[in-house]
Amino acid sequence: MAIPLDDLCNRLRALYLPAVCDAMYELGLPEPVLPTTIRPLLDPAPRMVGEAYTVQGAAIEPHVSWDEGLPRMRPYLKMFEKLTPNTVIVSSTPLSSAVGHFGELTANAARSRGCVGVILDGNLRDVEGMRDIGFQVFYRGLSPLNGIGRWEMVAEQVPVKVGDVRIQPGDIVLAEFEAILIIPRKDAERVLLKAEEIVAAEAKVRAEAALGIPPSDSLDRHGHI
Repeated sequence: MAIPLDDLCNRLRALYLPAVCDAMYELGLPEPVLPTTIRPLLDPAPRMVGEAYTVQGAAIEPHVSWDEGLPRMRPYLKMFEKLTPNTVIVSSTPLSSAVGHFGELTANAARSRGCVGVILDGNLRDVEGMRDIGFQVFYRGLSPLNGIGRWEMVAEQVPVKVGDVRIQPGDIVLAEFEAILIIPRKDAERVLLKAEEIVAAEAKVRAEAALGIPPSDSLDRHGHI
């Protein structure tokens, strides 16, 4: 029986990212970690887990006027109405776009729909406002510039690429200070179960270390270190 999304996300939030990476490694799966140049706004960074809602953005070239840009921004704004609890927006925009691609007002809209955070391969603006509401964004760069007339969403819920990692809609995003890991949705349940097994074994190793038991002995007993 499939694990419901809420349960899957809650159980992953109780783990830690290196153990989940180890689970994927032991299962013979790739470990798709995003570039560490995409960094968290909130520090300390609370663990963020959710299913990817993907957005592909692009610069409007040449730029158009504010009035012409407004209708081209509307599909992006309508996207926020489709978000559901335990989603993470994964937004990718080429480096050629120098404006802000996500800000505090859209953060409020996302949070109101149950979205737990954003992976922004692009530029963040309104940092103070997002810190005030405690909304987590992992971002590539900063820009105070408004995107209207200069940026638009060209697709949603399509595969997007961040660094060398291709992210499908519905993939599970696990992000904390150390890294951002993408778990393909089809593998998420077995990765979760293996990671829980690893975390339980590491708890025994940790307890034994406190008693002065050599790590090599613990490895032999529990299979993890």
